[in-house]
Amino acid sequence: MAAADIIKRRLNKRSLPSSQYWRCLLLLPAFLLLGLDLAWGQSTLWKSHLHGKTLYLMGSIHVLRASHHPLPAVMEEAFQESDLIVFEINQQEMENQASQQLLATKGLYRGNETLGQNIDKSTFQALQRHLDNLKLPMTIFQPMKPAYCALVITMMEFQRLGFEAKYGLDHYFADKARRHGKKIAALESAEFQINLFFNMAEQDQEKFLQQTLLELDTFARESDRMAQAWERGEGDKLHGILAASFHEFPGIYEKIIINRNKAWLPQIEALLEQHQRVLVVVGAGHLVGPHSVLKLLEDQGHTFSQL
Repeated sequence: MAAADIIKRRLNKRSLPSSQYWRCLLLLPAFLLLGLDLAWGQSTLWKSHLHGKTLYLMGSIHVLRASHHPLPAVMEEAFQESDLIVFEINQQEMENQASQQLLATKGLYRGNETLGQNIDKSTFQALQRHLDNLKLPMTIFQPMKPAYCALVITMMEFQRLGFEAKYGLDHYFADKARRHGKKIAALESAEFQINLFFNMAEQDQEKFLQQTLLELDTFARESDRMAQAWERGEGDKLHGILAASFHEFPGIYEKIIINRNKAWLPQIEALLEQHQRVLVVVGAGHLVGPHSVLKLLEDQGHTFSQL
């Protein structure tokens, strides 16, 4: 079924897209990675030994194609060696009825209020141009709040490119952990992640939608640069490309990347105290740059080697 048909069917029922798709918004700084056919070289996996404990940090791409598997052997080995697998969120919690109802409540306007009434004319026109290219009517998107609109547009791009959440690293390893009886922990609750976007002020939600539209416009031009940085394991270059997408939206970057990295730090350290070997799987955008989880842990005494 075409992406446009899926959206029309779901919106006619006034239901929300799969939680697996909306979660992918949390990797928007790494959005351009989604168009790559990865040629694994040095991987987005780092390892640290400290005080007799082993910590792995794995940069996840939340949606991939089947062709991106098998994953590098070092990733599978890190999983096998770890006593605890830590994710951003427990996916089963996100998929329960309470979380889905909260997402529905937060994501759509009530009554006759519309998206067009709540965003700037220039933003509305940019959205209209994108929808015209997809041959989709604006009426489908009018009930959506800006952050939810950004979600749906992103979901459609995933589907257009043939990507699925079930092939993403976190989904893959969460399923594998359950099958192998591995202990699982989450850094955030479903409610927190939903509120992260839908409790934004209206103007911040609009900025988020603007950023999404801009990234779609520059996707083709940036994909080659991103591919090279990813394939070569060039963290600094990767961060530079990712940070550029937030250049005009520093407040959004601080909210969804920097602040969350800081909040995760004590949780990771506490989990490492309780277990000998811990694998942390989070969005790749959280593991590169001066404010990354990796850098914060290095400041606490960890020394990482990239595998």
